[in-house]
Amino acid sequence: MALDPALISDLQRAARGLGHPPADAEDLAQECMLAYTSGSFQGRSSLRTWLYRVLWNKHVDFLRRRGRPEPSSPRAEAPIESDVRDRVREALGSLPDIPRAVLVLRYFQGLSYREIAEILERPEGTLHADCFRALEALHAGLVQRHGLEEVKRWL
Repeated sequence: MALDPALISDLQRAARGLGHPPADAEDLAQECMLAYTSGSFQGRSSLRTWLYRVLWNKHVDFLRRRGRPEPSSPRAEAPIESDVRDRVREALGSLPDIPRAVLVLRYFQGLSYREIAEILERPEGTLHADCFRALEALHAGLVQRHGLEEVKRWL
């Protein structure tokens, strides 16, 4: 059974949100499709959740191969100006992997906290706190780089 092209596109966007350039994001999404076509999916969770978990695992493997440490502890299609989108993407890129993943999966990919908890293998309650702290860090980084008044204009 072939995967929905929209789901493949979502995986690519999520990989970009995790900080991968377009070519690497496409490769990671392809690896997710290969895992699916190999018959690894056993139906213990939704296909979507399982694919995002595979993507997360591939992301961690990619970091290891590149010599970056394993994560410890986006691309938005929103109708905002491209320079603002680029600034937010840059600020997202400065966050550690787990907080960045929580924000990308929650706000840009629309996943529930329950789904994200399965994907990242973290307690759901912890994710609420992770998300809050990540939003605070994102805001602080944007204010530090661009000033409070500039950030207020974007909202």
